[in-house]
Amino acid sequence: MEILNLTAAGLLGIVGWAVFISFSPYRTCRWCKGKKGRCWRCKGTRLTRRLGAFHVHKVKLSLIQAWEERGWWR
Repeated sequence: MEILNLTAAGLLGIVGWAVFISFSPYRTCRWCKGKKGRCWRCKGTRLTRRLGAFHVHKVKLSLIQAWEERGWWR
C-alpha cells in the first residue's frame, strides 16, 4: 500500500510539473544575470526554457492536432 501511495505521489508531482511548465515555460537566464553582454545560452534574450519545457510543448501540440483530427471525423 505504501508503494502505491509513493507511486501516486510521484505521478502527481510529474503531472503538476507539466502543468506548471505549460503555463510558464521560460525563466530568466542564470548565466547572464548581472552581466551586460550577450550570453551564449540565451543569445541576448535573457530567457531560457525550463527543464522539460520543450517536451511538454511537443506533447501539447500533439494533443491539439489529435483533437482537431478527431473533430474532422465527425
